[in-house]
Amino acid sequence: MKIFAYYQSIGTGDQPEEFACANLWKTSWTHFGWEPVMLNRSHAQVSLKYNKMLQKLVAEFRHCEHLRPQFDWIVARFIRWCALHASGGGWMSDYDVLNAGFTTESAKKHTSTLSISEGPAYLFYVTPEHSLNVINKFLSEDITNGKLVYNECDILNIQPSSFDSVLHIKSSDGKKRSQLMQEKWNNLFTLDEK
Repeated sequence: MKIFAYYQSIGTGDQPEEFACANLWKTSWTHFGWEPVMLNRSHAQVSLKYNKMLQKLVAEFRHCEHLRPQFDWIVARFIRWCALHASGGGWMSDYDVLNAGFTTESAKKHTSTLSISEGPAYLFYVTPEHSLNVINKFLSEDITNGKLVYNECDILNIQPSSFDSVLHIKSSDGKKRSQLMQEKWNNLFTLDEK
């Protein structure tokens, strides 16, 4: 079973750090039987909704001065749905999500029409048929209230799913995400040996 992630080069991003996270993402998902596939803007552009989504984001964030530094990240967050749609739907995660035991078998209980994590979506599943509906909903609803960006499950008006055995890693204590991902990954196997 495939697990997709989306990468878009962002000028203010630390590209070596992003690649380090993506490599650890790939390692962890492969270990638990998945086929990791990295999508990018060229995949998103195949979707017939790509230009409309980009126009919507530019228009909506034109008046959100304080969100401008995050604009490229926010664009990637919503444009990735176009890449997933163009790829035929399925599973997608952020590439700073470690798989800590989420097997393809355990994923089957989440494969209804749409399953999505809480907060800014870091793991989700959408059927090929419903992926277009999701994009249309993003196009028809507000993505921001002018001060903050809504979470995908709030825009889509659905209850978030709880996903066991995945770890969404964020920087903390001055450590980079890749360093924390490596530590968590190493700890998984240390615990298994005990």
